[in-house]
Amino acid sequence: MIELALICVFIGVLALFAKKKSFKNGMSLFLAIGMVGIILAGCGAASDELTKEDEPTTTQKEKTQQLVLESESAFKSNENGTVTIIGKTAPDADLTLVASGQPDQTATSDSDGNFSFEITQVPNDGTAVLTTTWKGQNKSKDITYQVNPIYKAKLVKIEQEKQIAEAKRVEAEQKEQARIAEAQRVEAARIAEKSRKAEEKRVADQEAAAEKARIVAEQKERAAADQRKAEERRQAEELQPADDQGEMVYITATGKRYHFNQNCRGLNNSNGETQVTLAEAQSRGLTKCKFE
Repeated sequence: MIELALICVFIGVLALFAKKKSFKNGMSLFLAIGMVGIILAGCGAASDELTKEDEPTTTQKEKTQQLVLESESAFKSNENGTVTIIGKTAPDADLTLVASGQPDQTATSDSDGNFSFEITQVPNDGTAVLTTTWKGQNKSKDITYQVNPIYKAKLVKIEQEKQIAEAKRVEAEQKEQARIAEAQRVEAARIAEKSRKAEEKRVADQEAAAEKARIVAEQKERAAADQRKAEERRQAEELQPADDQGEMVYITATGKRYHFNQNCRGLNNSNGETQVTLAEAQSRGLTKCKFE
């Protein structure tokens, strides 16, 4: 509008010079045109001020902008058990995802307001709360997610395989324990049998030693008895008269001794005995057995 007022003033000046012969009339016309230009300029300035007051500033526009959160309400996992939650909100906004049975996650939207979250290895259906924060404003949305049937079947198969593997492990462990117990039983039986045999041998050796000692004692006792009898016989012979020379004794074909007792130890190795009189044995140079 200021430009229009200047144009009017310029036109007034031209009209003034065009009517030089009537200066008074030209001045009146100039003043009239100038006044119109000033009025128009004032109206234009006022109009510009009103326009400026009516238009909101950039800051006012930002303050009045409302935060939005656009996202689906339900999601499904893929065949690998991963749920991808996507949506749109204000640019560079902070987001938080709180899912049931899962650790909390945080993210920031890009310059276009796009965002995404991933929940991996989801075993069961669940719920989550998605919250976005931007310039003091908060907005939340409840969402649900479902397990992919293929992934759920994989989980069931994996669980069955785990149960089978655990059953095999328990069975193998029980077999190993039974094997160890049997080996211990066999070893205990072997040790007990060895101890029994050792005890039997000890008892047998003890009995054999006792038997041997008994036999030796009997032999000694018999020898002592035979020696006593021989001594008694010798003493009796010395006291007998000469007619006792007709007493019968036992001799061998090659022996150098005569024996009064056919069971004398000196005759044990003979092949046969001959019975002769004591006088005859003595006449052959035979002497009395030392065991008698």
